[in-house]
Amino acid sequence: MKKIFKFLWKLRRSLKSIFQDKSDKIPNISVNIERNIIGKSINWSDIMCYKIWEWNIKILYVSWIHWNEVWTIKLAYNLINWLYENIIKLDNYCIYIMPCLNVDWYDLAIKNPDYFNWWKIWRFNSNNVDLNRNFDTKSFKEKSIRSFWKEYSESVEVFCWKSWNSEAETKILTNFIIKNNISVLFMFHNAWNDVMWNNTELSKKLSKTYSDNTWFKLLTEEYWNTLKQTWTAKEWCDENDITYLEIEWSSRYWSDWKVQKNAIEETLFML
Repeated sequence: MKKIFKFLWKLRRSLKSIFQDKSDKIPNISVNIERNIIGKSINWSDIMCYKIWEWNIKILYVSWIHWNEVWTIKLAYNLINWLYENIIKLDNYCIYIMPCLNVDWYDLAIKNPDYFNWWKIWRFNSNNVDLNRNFDTKSFKEKSIRSFWKEYSESVEVFCWKSWNSEAETKILTNFIIKNNISVLFMFHNAWNDVMWNNTELSKKLSKTYSDNTWFKLLTEEYWNTLKQTWTAKEWCDENDITYLEIEWSSRYWSDWKVQKNAIEETLFML
């Protein structure tokens, strides 16, 4: 009976995922928006970055750091279009968007959405490294853990490589942040419905506003530390005095754009 129930639950979830994917397409981006190749992945795929406006407050939005978060690109593209349409309001901002950091898996992920096993599919880069455990932090080690499931109640060991920043993708991201003097980093993940902050006061305020404008649960830095997920972008931002927000939304296949649009707008204009 338990196996039957589990199968039916997975079937229901996979059918819902198919509907979400087919009804929420990846939007096209205007050809007028500035875009640049900022580096090459492990397999020499282009890592693209889009730029909106050129002023003082420098913000970076990053999505798709893990292969199984492929459809975060939907929100990133919606965000790019919305920023471009509202560029007149952004006269004090310089906004960068990286829709796809783990770019080597793009074609495969598009061809094989894996609706039935969406929470188990691959998350690493071409070197079998978890990119969000490969950052240049003081406590770096070869292995870490990742937590998942409800309330992050389960965890598994992941490989971080033998040295920090060993991967082209993490190196490109951190070099870009330092070179462009980014002050706020938003990192988009899915699919656990929460918002996490880092050790800056601004991050706490932004995270609360983001949570208030969505139905995503607000997780404190203290809670985050109990997960023991080390050598992450969050930890790197802590050590480099960069405001960081990590947003996990509700589905592998849904952009959640309608849910998150107000939260993005509210937090943006707090800066």
